[in-house]
Amino acid sequence: MDKLDRFGAPVSHKDQSDIDVFGEAAELMLGYAPDPVGMIKALLKKSPDFIMARCFLAGVFLTASDKRRQPLMHKHYDILVKQADHANEREKGHIHALKLWVGGNLYAASQAYADILNTCPRDIVALQLGHQTDFLLGHASSTRDRPTRVLGHWSEVDPQYSYILGMQAFGLEEAGHYSAAQSMAERCVGMNEKDTWGVHALAHCLEMQGKVDEGVDFMTRCEDRWGNDTYMSIHNRWHLGLYYLERCEFDTALAMHDTHMAVTPKSELMDMHDSAALLWRLQMDGVDVGDRWNVVADNYACVIDQAYMSFTDLHAMMSFAATGRDKEAKAQIAVLENAATANTDTGIIIQQAGLPLVRGFEAFGRGDYAASKRHIGNARHNSHLIGGSIAQRDVINWTLIEAAIRDGDTPMASALLAERTLMKPHSPLTDMFARKAE
Repeated sequence: MDKLDRFGAPVSHKDQSDIDVFGEAAELMLGYAPDPVGMIKALLKKSPDFIMARCFLAGVFLTASDKRRQPLMHKHYDILVKQADHANEREKGHIHALKLWVGGNLYAASQAYADILNTCPRDIVALQLGHQTDFLLGHASSTRDRPTRVLGHWSEVDPQYSYILGMQAFGLEEAGHYSAAQSMAERCVGMNEKDTWGVHALAHCLEMQGKVDEGVDFMTRCEDRWGNDTYMSIHNRWHLGLYYLERCEFDTALAMHDTHMAVTPKSELMDMHDSAALLWRLQMDGVDVGDRWNVVADNYACVIDQAYMSFTDLHAMMSFAATGRDKEAKAQIAVLENAATANTDTGIIIQQAGLPLVRGFEAFGRGDYAASKRHIGNARHNSHLIGGSIAQRDVINWTLIEAAIRDGDTPMASALLAERTLMKPHSPLTDMFARKAE
């Protein structure tokens, strides 16, 4: 008979001490705390036959947005294929999801993680891995619906309940249910002030509704609880930076970048995206960001050939456009043009959204604002395909507005600003855009 992990999901492994370590690592991952991957690697070195632990590790590599992590996923998947006869149904579901992703069936892999929850709603690992694939694929409705599948099987007596509420709040926000999302995010953070994903969800809710002052007050008031040394703390500070930009407090935003987001040669891609996205916005707002772009562009130059996640490609092009690196920009476009011909999930994403958006940002960097408007305007309503959140993809609309202003296209700029104020009130930033458009 199978044992249960600390969340109540079955595992085929028989060593309870190993199962306890696995549960601890999985809970650390829920809180985006260090170092669950290191713990699982050590566990598998001791017990290489622990199937669910290997599914967890392979899934972490699957959800990494860096193609350089994919060989690690393939390595563990190959081992799991050999162990599959000893896996239980839950574990076979994880192996199936990995198989689909390895085969390039990204959307089907995401659904496979959802299917596990039908019969195993206490599999919080499948929930989190699936939640992250939703993020990578820009699936707003799935981001909302996935936690809903399991919420009724958990309650406040479960120590992990806040994490599920945080995922649900983020999904509600991405699907546009801002009031319900805010209520759930506040409930989440009220239960667990250290739930960095819940903090992240509430930051999104307030930003989407234009509640800028409330967002700054919330984030700074509890910074000592979420501001640790993790990816999510860096990203949450990026959200705080967005609030400062909305208030045109550019010096404060730049200082926050330098303290928490400055890129080094060893930075992970997700951290680099935050730096690039903030620097690009600041530069469009007329802020001199000095030589901060150089190391960012150097790092992105190492992943030009990935053609894997269009979200990465777009941020790479920001760095090339901002630094005038025409050689790298042309090389990236050539790689994407070739990848766009493939009849795969990735190829279709690049064709429909990734490539035209990258072309639009490249044209913006060259000062060809008419071409930038054309490329971005034709693809921006497909931008969800590149993944990331609505707040992150808002840089696309910022760039289109600025391209219209610089091209002297006042009617287009005014129309885009009208769109921008539909869901949230005027702010110093939108007023600044309006003055520039006039």
